[in-house]
Amino acid sequence: MTAKKDNRLAWGVTLLFFGCMFLIRQLHILPVEIESYIFDFKNYPFFMGVIFLLCHSNKNIGIVLIVVGLLFRLSEIIQLTRHISDFIWPVLLILAGGILIFGIKKGK
Repeated sequence: MTAKKDNRLAWGVTLLFFGCMFLIRQLHILPVEIESYIFDFKNYPFFMGVIFLLCHSNKNIGIVLIVVGLLFRLSEIIQLTRHISDFIWPVLLILAGGILIFGIKKGK
């Protein structure tokens, strides 16, 4: 596929996606809680990045857009991982113990 056709496909799918999303918003199909999260502008680069990863041969564009989308959500990601980090060491210790007890036995 040529670069021009590849570019048109990615942009075309992006426009179709956002057109459908805005139509869904106008029809009030989704609950308000979900709608407010999906239609937050911070998610748009992430959505576009996924579309470009799937439709464009140059994956760098998609990766950059996903990183920009994640940077917009960085404060929320940090809050989420702060709570998860309380469980990392206990889970790692349990995994290490399980590997030592139930690990693959070589020989006898």
